[in-house]
Amino acid sequence: MQSFLNAKIHYFLAVGEALSFRKAARKLGIAQPALSRSIRQLEQHLGFALFERSTRHVALTEAGEALFRDGRDALRQLDRAFARAAQVAQGLRGTLRIGYSTFAATGPMSDIIIEFRKQYPDAHVALRLLASSEQAAAFEEGALDLGFMMSNVSSAPLRATPLSSERLIAIVPASYPWAKKRSLTLTQLATAPIVIGTASRWRGFRALVDEMTATKGLKLNIVEDADDLPVLLQLVRSGFGCTILDASFIPTLPPGVKALEIADAATTLDMSLVWRVDGPSPLVPRFAEVAERLIRKDNRGQRS
Repeated sequence: MQSFLNAKIHYFLAVGEALSFRKAARKLGIAQPALSRSIRQLEQHLGFALFERSTRHVALTEAGEALFRDGRDALRQLDRAFARAAQVAQGLRGTLRIGYSTFAATGPMSDIIIEFRKQYPDAHVALRLLASSEQAAAFEEGALDLGFMMSNVSSAPLRATPLSSERLIAIVPASYPWAKKRSLTLTQLATAPIVIGTASRWRGFRALVDEMTATKGLKLNIVEDADDLPVLLQLVRSGFGCTILDASFIPTLPPGVKALEIADAATTLDMSLVWRVDGPSPLVPRFAEVAERLIRKDNRGQRS
């Protein structure tokens, strides 16, 4: 019934615009008797006349004028809806639900999103701040399309493309004697009070730090933890303790703290863009393609 009405409305609008069955039939590419029959069927379906007909002219009835005005707008809206739906199906339009961890904020994430929006301006990106472990759970629930997360957390059926690899560094108060140095050792760091992200929100990072210290048979003296990075840095700045981050944070550190190399640690924090292989959105592979192309370009630039 819906397709019947759509076709008949299309014919009606053509006649209403031309006010001539002959001209409308020519424009539509159908025989005039077939067009007249379609209009009569539409009038019978609606229960009222749409045209005043005579041998000399065709005019819209008052009801016909109302249908012509509103029907034309409705048909245009329907055409736009079909076009938008086609764009969604082709991966040109829609919304991507993207998770990102604290450690993704200083990496290539923003550049990737900006480049993606340039290429797909009708696509929308909905960002959610989630720990890497929370992203893994969100993928299982079907609540995320892609995620910027720590590589050591992702697993099947997730596909990952590496984005960055940054060495771990110590962040100490500027008031500490260590702040005059360029580096310290893990043994030295183990003697200092440590403030670090909570195990619930920073699980993947905490596991990485534990692995780093375990290789030296050490255990950090954690005196405080917090969910948010700004709080951790404020604690360090106030002299409450030291913390550990990756080197990508160095340009964004606030005054009052100092970044030091950990001389005897080769541990790196590796970030990846992750997505479900069986994800439903056709935008996902397009986003991943943009990311991979941008990373390849950056890698070539670093080698040259």
